[in-house]
Amino acid sequence: MRYHIDTHVHVYHCYEAEKFLSQAVSNSDASDPAAKLILCLTESSGFNFFQELKNNASSNTLVAGWSISEVQGQPAVVLNKSDQHIIIIAGRQIITKQGLEVIALFHNLQYDDGEETQIIIDKINQDNGIAVLPWGVGKWLGKRGAIITDLLQANKPDKLAIADISARPSLWPDPEQFSLAKKSGYNCLYGTDPLPLNHDQLRIASAGMILDLPSDPVQAVADLKNILIEQLPEKIFGKRVSTLRFLKDQLMLRINKNECLSRR
Repeated sequence: MRYHIDTHVHVYHCYEAEKFLSQAVSNSDASDPAAKLILCLTESSGFNFFQELKNNASSNTLVAGWSISEVQGQPAVVLNKSDQHIIIIAGRQIITKQGLEVIALFHNLQYDDGEETQIIIDKINQDNGIAVLPWGVGKWLGKRGAIITDLLQANKPDKLAIADISARPSLWPDPEQFSLAKKSGYNCLYGTDPLPLNHDQLRIASAGMILDLPSDPVQAVADLKNILIEQLPEKIFGKRVSTLRFLKDQLMLRINKNECLSRR
């Protein structure tokens, strides 16, 4: 069974579940209506959408018309609404002492921001998660870029992955660390990384990875985790944003930086 996987999904306080869940399915269907959809959450400190979904699953409560059930033995839930289905996998994003982002996929454990990057990577592996270094604006250049290079040299592909995002403008060249990572056997994940802007919730699942997985959610989640640790086939869907869209969004972030980060 073919799946679309958006490996970098934030859900901010201003997002509306009814809007972004249905749009995520529509975005995926636009590329391939036969593909099932998986969203990998990357929740920052102060955001707990996955736990809210689990609580609703336990109380048998709908979310924006979607029924929710836990995936047995996996850090994931399945959402169903009519003929629409989404698997959502837990994950956290941590800001390290060096100002880098590290993603912890496949669990919902809380990590403190501000620790050394290597310590965070080690903790994620000890907790049986997948540690990922995602590309970020300005974070792979200069001193922080040198730290990324050192981390790729100090770690191994079964303990760390890198990630690209569709929010990196289409005309921008790949950072040099991408070449180093791929030559060293590191997997490169791909997802949307929606911004804390109201309209950006509509980008979820507009880009991501294409993988063949079992139709059973339990086995699909288990197999996905193994594949993300092993060598990935480089199959992706969706387009990157334009440079103009990128610049507009960066301006909007500075004007409305608290729009989605503060609870209503």
